[in-house]
Formats: sequence, structure tokens, C-alpha cells
Amino acid sequence: MTKPELEKKIFLHLTKVEFSTLDEMVKLFHCTKENLMDIIKNNTKTQSEPLGFILADKQKTPNQYSIEPANYETIHLQINNYLKGIDGILKLCYQNFSIQSIFENNANSAINFTDKGRQILDNVSLILDRIQQLSFVVSYYKSINGIPENMIFQADEDHKKCLDMYSQITQKLKKIDNVNESHQQAIELYLFKHQFVVNHLKYSI
Repeated sequence: MTKPELEKKIFLHLTKVEFSTLDEMVKLFHCTKENLMDIIKNNTKTQSEPLGFILADKQKTPNQYSIEPANYETIHLQINNYLKGIDGILKLCYQNFSIQSIFENNANSAINFTDKGRQILDNVSLILDRIQQLSFVVSYYKSINGIPENMIFQADEDHKKCLDMYSQITQKLKKIDNVNESHQQAIELYLFKHQFVVNHLKYSI
């Protein structure tokens, strides 16, 4: 089962029950506890991550997990703030996009990333993943009719902004000066290693 499939199953399950435990979900989805916790951790609602769908009650033994979505106005503000906030990070990444900064200069045919190259691509990968998650949030709210009528048009605009930004970033990565096919494949394999990004790259953009 891919990560997006498991993620979807978790969300759908938690919308149908009052709460669920890790052991219950591992048994239900036939997945590992590590994979389950990875998704839950990335989608848990906290003060610093108000967009999280999942509420973790750690006062209970075993811990209980449930759905506590934010209202769409909060999501709209978070999407706009995030897309505006990443401009500086992306500009810095783009300034360092070059064969020399990303790849080691090896005499043999091996393709290896520099430490700086890994750092750049890790930052971009996290940004792409976060944009995809925000896009998923909008789609999820549409599917449960959780968007007020007066914000439906705004939701469509938010979704488009996410996809446009995602597309702009992926297109930028294909225009590195003097990049050859082998280097491009290495970048894509490294950058899109997160299954949530990989699974949506061909279908969402």
C-alpha cells in the first residue's frame, strides 16, 4: 500500500469513528506502526500546525486519534501565508541551482550530490510535499462539503494557487544550466522520494 493510499484510508476511517488507536488502525490497514505514525505525525493538529486533521489525545492509554478539522477560513489564511512565506526560501534555492553546487565533480561516471546539493533538494522536497498536502486539504474539504457557500470560489482559487506554485517549482528544476539526462534523473529520484509527491506528480500537474 502506498503512502497516499494509507493516508486516505486513515482520514476516511477517522471520519467514521469517534476515535481510534494505533493498534486498531495497524490491524485494520495491515500496515506497520512506523508507517502509520509517520502519517499521523505529519498531519496532527498542533499550535504550530493548525492545518492538521488529526487530534492526538495522549492523556489516554493507549493514545486515541480523531479528526478535528479547522474551519475553511483558517485553511485559506494558512495557504496564502505559506505560499507567500516560501518565496524567500525558493529564491535562495534557485540562486544555488547549478551543476557545480548540486553535484560533485567526479572523474568517473558516478553521480553524487554535494552536501549543499542535498540540503537544497531536501528544502525543495519539503516545500513540494507541503504544497501537495495543502492541495489535499482543499480537496478533502470539498469532498465532505465542508466549505461554506460564500467560500467555494475562494477554495477553487486556493487549490489553483497550490497547483500553480507546485508546477512552477517543478518546471524550474528542469531548467538548470548544463544539466544532462542522467543528472536530471538523479535530481528527480532524490527530490521526489516522498511517496505523496511521487504519486501525485503525474496526475495533479
